[in-house]
This record gives sequence, structure tokens and C-alpha cells, in this order.
Amino acid sequence: MTRSTLVTLCFLVIATCVSATRPQPVLKIAPVFEEPQSGCTPSQVHIALGRDATEMHVSWKTASANCPSELIFRQALASDDQQLLAGAPGVTNAVGYAFLLSERDMCSEPAASNEFMLYLHRAKMTNLAPSTEYEYQVVGSSTVHRLRSGLEPHPEHSFTFLAFGDMGDAVHAAAKSPGAADTLMRLEQEVDAERDPASLILHIGDISYANGDPEIWDSFMDGIQPVASRVPYMVGIGNHEYGYRKGSGAMVDPSGAAGPYQPSWGNFGPDSKGECGAMTARRFHMPEHPGQDPLGRPVYDPPFAAGTDAGSSAGVGANAGRRVRANAPFWYSFEYGSVHFTVISTENDLSSGSSQHAWLQEDLAAVDRCATPWLVVLLHRPLYVVYPHKSNREVGIHLRASIEDLLQQHRVDLTVAGHVHSYYRTCPVYDEKCIPGYEDASEDGDDYFYRSSNSSSSSSSSRTTVGGVEDGAGSGSSSSSSGYGCDGNGRCSHGIVHFVIGSAGHKLSEVERGQEEWLAAGVQRYGLGRFRVEGRDRLIAEYVGSDSGRVLDSVEVSATAERQAMCRKD
Repeated sequence: MTRSTLVTLCFLVIATCVSATRPQPVLKIAPVFEEPQSGCTPSQVHIALGRDATEMHVSWKTASANCPSELIFRQALASDDQQLLAGAPGVTNAVGYAFLLSERDMCSEPAASNEFMLYLHRAKMTNLAPSTEYEYQVVGSSTVHRLRSGLEPHPEHSFTFLAFGDMGDAVHAAAKSPGAADTLMRLEQEVDAERDPASLILHIGDISYANGDPEIWDSFMDGIQPVASRVPYMVGIGNHEYGYRKGSGAMVDPSGAAGPYQPSWGNFGPDSKGECGAMTARRFHMPEHPGQDPLGRPVYDPPFAAGTDAGSSAGVGANAGRRVRANAPFWYSFEYGSVHFTVISTENDLSSGSSQHAWLQEDLAAVDRCATPWLVVLLHRPLYVVYPHKSNREVGIHLRASIEDLLQQHRVDLTVAGHVHSYYRTCPVYDEKCIPGYEDASEDGDDYFYRSSNSSSSSSSSRTTVGGVEDGAGSGSSSSSSGYGCDGNGRCSHGIVHFVIGSAGHKLSEVERGQEEWLAAGVQRYGLGRFRVEGRDRLIAEYVGSDSGRVLDSVEVSATAERQAMCRKD
């Protein structure tokens, strides 16, 4: 029996054991220091942020099992001439681990019956200097990649990030996602931009629409490598990553849930065709926290009540001092420059008393608004939904009942969601009411829909300022006991701007023109969100068309006085 056969058998034994029990810490496989075989050429290379700006995770796939899980890296040279790093001066080795992903990790049919084996690898670059160019090479590859390390928290840091959902694969699922190819090209152009290039990508659910098909996942991962190998590609969970059939697969659900979340009031179903988040959780390594194994899976302690010390552990970085654990990629947070990003899962229970809600409370309360003044929440299903999406609007109502007060209490600046296959944004809003003094401008046309009571003939490229309140607006007796920045008449001086960007590739949704008063602008074109953070109080949000690169909507979000007051220095 050959060595390669033995390793493959070991992988199968591990996978069988894991499928029969709750997820356990993965077996780390020592790297094999041999001349790489033909099946050891790395593919699907992509990076993600670590716990802080000194770390970067690199993930990739090989066709064979008997391959090294290793990379080498160094600070980039001034020259753009990228030569092989093996034997070069100043090179650091990072040895990681490999693991098997197969149908045994899926929760229900058809994903659980579609036999496949994927050999995945991860390694972590450490001791990086923040905001510094590095070059790295995965062992077995002749390609030298280049990246910039993360930005450490600081209120005056400026940077650009891209955010969107619902893209899909541009090759095997092109009929379902006709806009994906243009969005992929737009991502490359945004990362390559000479001025303010994007340094962070956030894909908030409905990632590949693979529906349990590993070939579609492979095609998607191949497609994003040109950008994801250079810029951190951070993800959230959507219904097409998680939903699976009731009564099956809970023992391998990587979120640790006892079963799929399918409340009677929502349109939740087996939309992932049995993946239950396993494809996403294993392929994408989001910042791990104490209480998770190297694959990001929860390490289960005896049950504990949310908000108590039992079963908890102190965190580090964005998780410092927490008693309730993060659960990446389902819910987690990280800091980048002047922004604290909080990612939550609308596919898991968010109601009061749930473990995710308890974590969200602690995460928002722990944000240092002096170090990271901007607070951005990312989720797949939106809190505010346009017509005629009746079932999605019902879900939005329940989501608002669960978390809107909490987001308002902690003066969240904006949310970014997907799910509805369109682009739109709200006014700065709380409890379905725009804050006083808000004004906006929108353009008429075949691609635009908007609330007519707040529109004008201004062009779409004109910029509107939202967030800051006009002098005197919102004045009155403050209801400080509520903590929501509202007076006795329900007039609030802080509102959250909600961006819905579910238009990165999947077929666009039908949207009516008659909408609620909170709708500020909307566009029925494929595109992505480009957000330019400029220090502590100014953020420029633009919706960029995938095919043309034209700015189809632009708004300046400025910090409200309520939010600025969250930073109180003694």
C-alpha cells in the first residue's frame, strides 16, 4: 500500500468519526516535506484577516492528500519584480495544517449524497507589521502573491472597502447569476485602482449558489482567486449557505445549532440543499476566537446560560473580555482601521435569549468608539425590505423586533445586507421613521426607484449628506432612560443607514416604485458597494455599476452628535 493511499484512508477515517459525533477539534496533519507531486499544485488561494493587524490567514486547495501545508513570506521589495521566494533572504516559513472536506460534513440531501473529497489547507502569517506590503508563496506553487497587512485600530485611519451579497458563480451557474462575471471584473479593477484601491472585501451571504455541488464551489473559488489572494475576502452566512432539511444533520452542523432555524413566521427552508454552512465554514477561515478549533468550529463546553461566566473564556483583540463566544463565520467581529465590523447570521436565532443575541450585546457594548468610531453591522437578510417582497418584509419586521433597539442603543452607523436582489438604501432611520432634518436626492429613470416625496431632479452622481442633524433638529426633552436618543414625541437624533446590496450577480428582483417613507434611493442594476472611510466622522458610500464602473448612487454618511458622544475621554 502506497503512502498516498494510507493518507487518503486516514482522511476517510477522520471524516467518518466526525460525521458520527458533534464536531471535535480537527486532527492536525504534519506537512510533508517532499518534492511536490502534480496533485499538490495549490489552487483557490485566498486570504482573511486574523485576530489583529499582525496576522493573516491563507487558505488553499490541492488535488491530492499528500501535500505540504506550508508557505513562505517576506516584506515586499520596492521593485514589482516578484521572484520565487525559496532561498531568498528575509523569508519566513509558516507551517499550517490540512483537512478533508467531504459529503460526510454535509447535513442533509442532496449535498450529503453527492460524494466528493476536497483537500484543504491553511497557514497563518504572524508577526506582520501593520499596513505593510508582503509577498508570499504557497509551497508547491511557482506563483508569488502580494498582499497588504491589516490596519491597526486608529480613529484617523482612512481606507476603502467593498461590500455586497448574492453574487454566485460566473461559469457553472451563469444562468442563475448573469451579473457575476461583470462583478468579478469590477472587483479586480477596484483592487487595482491607482487611487484609493480597495483593501477589504465583504461578501455577506449567498456566495456561490452551489446548492451542495462542489464543482460550482470550485469554480467560484477559482474565479475570486485573483482578488482574494491579495485582499482579505471576508464572508457572512446566507440562506443559500445554511438552510437545510429539518430532522437531519444537526450532529455535524458547524454552527453548533441543534437543528436548522426555521421559525413559523419566516421563509426559511433547505435553501443550501443540505450544506448547513459547512462548505463556507471550512473553505473560508474568519478570525477565530477562544472556544473554536482551527476550523472555526465551536469547542463545546457544558451548557451555560447566556451572559453568565460558565463555559466562557476571555478573548483577545475585538473579543477581549468577552464572556460569550463568537462563532465564526456565523457571528464574529473584527477591527480594521477606524471601523469595528460586526458580522451576524440571520440564518440562526437572533431573538432575545439566544446565544447569538447575547454575543451581539457584548460585542457592541465592548467597542471602543474612541479607537474605532465607526460601527458597521453586516448581515444577510435586511431589517428594512422594499415592496413587493411580502415574506422578506415579514422576516425584516421580526429582525427589527429582535435587534433594532440594540443597534440603536449602541449608535450603529450603518448596516449592509443582501438577500433582496436589488440595491437600495434607507434614510437614517429608527422604528421606520427618518430622523428630523434628513434630506436626500434621487434620480428618475428606468433603473431607479425611490420614494417620490423625497426625490428631485438631481443627477445620481450628486452626493447627499446623511447622518448629521440640522441645527435644532431633534431638540426637545431627551428620553435618556430609553438610551435611543429620542424625545418624548419619538423624534430621534440618531438613525441607522441601512444599505441592501443583493445585486452582485444573481438575477435581479422585481421592485415596485411605490415604497415606504424610509426608502432614500434604489437602483435596479448589477453592482457593488464601495465605502470610503475618511477618519472618524466621514464615510462616502457609493453604489458602483458592475458593467460600467459608473457611480449609480452616492451618499456621505456623517457621524451624528449622538454617535460622537460614544467616545468619552476622561
